[in-house]
Amino acid sequence: MICVSISHSNQLEKAVSSGAGMLELRLDLIGEKPDTLFPVIPKSIPVVVTCRPGIYQDEERANLLKKGLELGAAYVDVETDSPEAFLSDIKQSAGLHGAKFIVSYHNFERTPGLEDLESVMIACFEKGADIAKIATLVNGRDDVLNLIALFNLPGEKVILGMGALGRILRVLGPYLGGAFTFASLEAGMETAPGQLDVQELKAIYKVIDKS
Repeated sequence: MICVSISHSNQLEKAVSSGAGMLELRLDLIGEKPDTLFPVIPKSIPVVVTCRPGIYQDEERANLLKKGLELGAAYVDVETDSPEAFLSDIKQSAGLHGAKFIVSYHNFERTPGLEDLESVMIACFEKGADIAKIATLVNGRDDVLNLIALFNLPGEKVILGMGALGRILRVLGPYLGGAFTFASLEAGMETAPGQLDVQELKAIYKVIDKS
């Protein structure tokens, strides 16, 4: 399953027609309220609502995420280092609306060792995650192998490598048991380092799945 990450509202219509199985609304980047976004998205396309720290205060972030859930988002993504009260509030709202709660960890500098990665994943589930998401910058072969090893742990998960060397994880993830993977709509619209665009990823999968 390919989830196209949306960073601007003008990408929505094209994303809907791109053949993506899912959409992620990066509310922190889009800068518009969910009320203006959801009417454009067919109800048959699952939506992940995400609002990373930095633009909005936690109270406003929580309100945006909860509004997205109210409007039908199937998933909500929050950071593992969020305050406990914030995590609890969003998890409760996700449960109320029948959505899955994603707890995510990002490291834009490096990939920790396997033992540390395993501890991070366990912590995601301990904080109530239905899905644990780990995305780290890949600097070498061992980083790739350590991230792949996480697929042996129990629980639903999304494992992503960032940067050019991490692209292999973005391709392999769904084949190794990942819930889904992320892509940009087009080149230049990436919301994370190393994202392939949706058409590139679909072309790769077409070759892999050819019988």
